[in-house]
Amino acid sequence: MSFLPPSFLPFWWKVAGEAESPTRRQGRALGFFLGVCAVAAFYASLYAPSASGEWGWYPRLAKPAWAPSPAFTGPVSTFFYGVLAVSIWRIWRTGAFRNIPITMTGFACLLFLQSIWSTLFYGMQSPLLGLADLVIIFLLAVVLWLTYIPIDRVASYLWLAYLCWILLLLPVNAAIWWLNT
Repeated sequence: MSFLPPSFLPFWWKVAGEAESPTRRQGRALGFFLGVCAVAAFYASLYAPSASGEWGWYPRLAKPAWAPSPAFTGPVSTFFYGVLAVSIWRIWRTGAFRNIPITMTGFACLLFLQSIWSTLFYGMQSPLLGLADLVIIFLLAVVLWLTYIPIDRVASYLWLAYLCWILLLLPVNAAIWWLNT
């Protein structure tokens, strides 16, 4: 039993005898997925260049003229971490992860691979490892997108937007590797 009224307790604290509303449960789950993706985004940002691109070895690399600047890719990548969180939350709400385990395990693997890309590319200074990581991310994202289509249309559309972003990054990464070998 709590000594404080329920309005003073944190949102995750359940008062004995109080039934949890579905809306509250959904909100906690969305917060959880947003938090997990925020941690992954924070880790990915540790090795990323600054918005001006003046960090580490990246400015010295030969890049194609059509390569987006770090001032563009940073905010867009952060946005897509949020997109990933909302899409997996929508899949979680359906309960499909109980029957189709790749929905959650695939998402966890993809999030891990997405977050270590900057470590491989910028931290290890290896466009080749970054490219290999992006190819695996793309293949896994396609499998997950095809899995999400029959489960939740909105989640699959969000995933498709993420796939388009990866399709932009793949040739940029490949060109940087090619120009600097």
